[in-house]
Amino acid sequence: MEYKHNDYFKEILINEVIILASKNKKLIRIHHEDGDYTGMWTNEDIAKEYLNHSDIQFDRLLNIDIDTFVTYDMDELFDESDKILINTSIKEEGHIVKVVDMMDELMSELDKIRLKEFAKDISKENHVFGLTRKGEKRFILISDKENQKPNIMPVWSIKNRARKVRDKDFEECDLIEIEGSVFSEWLDKLRDNDQAVAVDLKPGVVGTIVSPQKVSNELSF
Repeated sequence: MEYKHNDYFKEILINEVIILASKNKKLIRIHHEDGDYTGMWTNEDIAKEYLNHSDIQFDRLLNIDIDTFVTYDMDELFDESDKILINTSIKEEGHIVKVVDMMDELMSELDKIRLKEFAKDISKENHVFGLTRKGEKRFILISDKENQKPNIMPVWSIKNRARKVRDKDFEECDLIEIEGSVFSEWLDKLRDNDQAVAVDLKPGVVGTIVSPQKVSNELSF
């Protein structure tokens, strides 16, 4: 099943946020047709209006970054076959979807969009930003798993984005930039070493990770 033609899918792509409701630290479940489902929304006002109108008690509405949700929360909260009810409101019944399948399709589309935007930015400006340890002139490598050899190079197309991540997650590192042609050479080395590229990561070290070849395919230099 494809989800990308639905309005809720497009809203998450644009805003990169989902809303969940909780009561006593447990996610709110909503009865719909033949069962109870965890409720998810793309708009906080619609969620609040529906919950209040339906007399469903809740403590908090959780605005969760989509990358943070997929990276840290989804596997803890849902099994692969679990379904959710998304964007139920006082006007619409909402949609029952397989949460893991929907999120997989969503992140795949988001990765494509981010990669194209990244390539467009650096092709225009001809520089790439990264982090380096003091005294070194190469970008750092990180790992997405504990006790794993670093194999992912974080890079940014916009300096302010890189600075935000540096300030929150890599205070010990310096922010540097390289020319696009140098970055292209580094991509070849990363590919040969079977390593990956993290494109425009957000604070919390979450975001899009792709192969060096995919990045190279999008570049104009």
